[in-house]
Amino acid sequence: MKNQTGYTFLTDKDLIKCLAEGDERAFTEIYTRYKTVLFLHARRMLNEDEQARDVVQEIFTTLWVKKQELQVTTSLKSYLYSSVKHKILNLLLHRKHVEKHMQLMLGVYNMGTEITDLLIQEKELSQLIESEIQALPARMREAFVLSRKEELSNRDIAQKMNISEETVKKQIGYALKILRLKIKLISIVLILLNLG
Repeated sequence: MKNQTGYTFLTDKDLIKCLAEGDERAFTEIYTRYKTVLFLHARRMLNEDEQARDVVQEIFTTLWVKKQELQVTTSLKSYLYSSVKHKILNLLLHRKHVEKHMQLMLGVYNMGTEITDLLIQEKELSQLIESEIQALPARMREAFVLSRKEELSNRDIAQKMNISEETVKKQIGYALKILRLKIKLISIVLILLNLG
């Protein structure tokens, strides 16, 4: 990175100034300088590598997109740390909301009861959710089904599948992440069908 050399000697304040002018090399230097510490900070809060990477990526994307309106009143490091913290808090609040909605949907599916006229028939809803569960990768699906349908503990699932409890936890976490998005789409379909 020959043309980047001079930027390593710039202060954060100078880098922000250059960034506001659309200087890509200044952005690259900020990214290089802070990506690792921000990732570690995000991972500590989320306890998950993939989501931590996503959060850091989004922070830097926003930094570039809003470079001209950037208001850094503290140090750049504090600003970035604070951005990561707020992003994760919003993410966790959203996750909690979606999780509650998803549990409600899965609850309807598991109970096997009649759904009122305001919703489509229970059988159709069950099929929609079941097809999304079946579409999960094999091992992930197995862990999810053992957890949610057979109500086994992570320890029992780990023994049954001959994998670690940590792997079970991750597989179920990934399954929920995928199903959250799918069930959100199913909810929209339900609303549209009821409107029709």
